[in-house]
Amino acid sequence: MDPFTAIGLASSIVQFVDYGTRLLCDAREIYTSVSGSTDENKSIETVTAEMKALSAKLSLPPASAQTEDEKALRRIATECESVSSEILSLLAKIRSPNPKSKLRSVWSALQSKMHQAQKLDLQNRLRDCRDQLDLQLNVLNRFAPSP
Repeated sequence: MDPFTAIGLASSIVQFVDYGTRLLCDAREIYTSVSGSTDENKSIETVTAEMKALSAKLSLPPASAQTEDEKALRRIATECESVSSEILSLLAKIRSPNPKSKLRSVWSALQSKMHQAQKLDLQNRLRDCRDQLDLQLNVLNRFAPSP
């Protein structure tokens, strides 16, 4: 075997062992948790649920006429609520229905790894929505009439 092939094989083995180790660590964390998910996913779920609740409040139509800025705020809040729902749905799909089952914990950890890119994409979309929501609220506060 030539040296480059050997280095490539060794690198692949190290990557496989690293991936397996991280997967087993996540499975153990799920197995020992009460919620059936990792601490990271539980944290994401908590923050996302709060964001969804806030967005739902902001997306409700008011009784009076709206300015264009208020309409924009409602559109952004609706988008935030939608992305939050997608994240919560994904996290529910990943969560182990029976965290005290070793097999279910490993399966849940594998699902989490398989959906990592989708989860990160949704988190980035929610971060963008939150930033835009913050900007829109600042604009509304800046131009709000003083009492």
